[in-house]
Amino acid sequence: MNELLAACLAWVVVNVLEVHRWHRWFNRKPIACDVCLSGWFTLILNFSVVEWLQMPFRMAAAMILTIVIGKILSKL
Repeated sequence: MNELLAACLAWVVVNVLEVHRWHRWFNRKPIACDVCLSGWFTLILNFSVVEWLQMPFRMAAAMILTIVIGKILSKL
């Protein structure tokens, strides 16, 4: 569930709020890339909840969800 939250939050931060345009320092990865940012958000949201062996799989799941969300919303 946190993976979906991280994916949606990253998509909103990059595509709706456009944080990477606020200052030139923000215009770099992972802040300007919604897929990268969703992985970092997953790491932050699940920091003390899951075992560390599961973390790469959860980060990958959030990144894939971000790609799917972006494709679905681009067709609307």
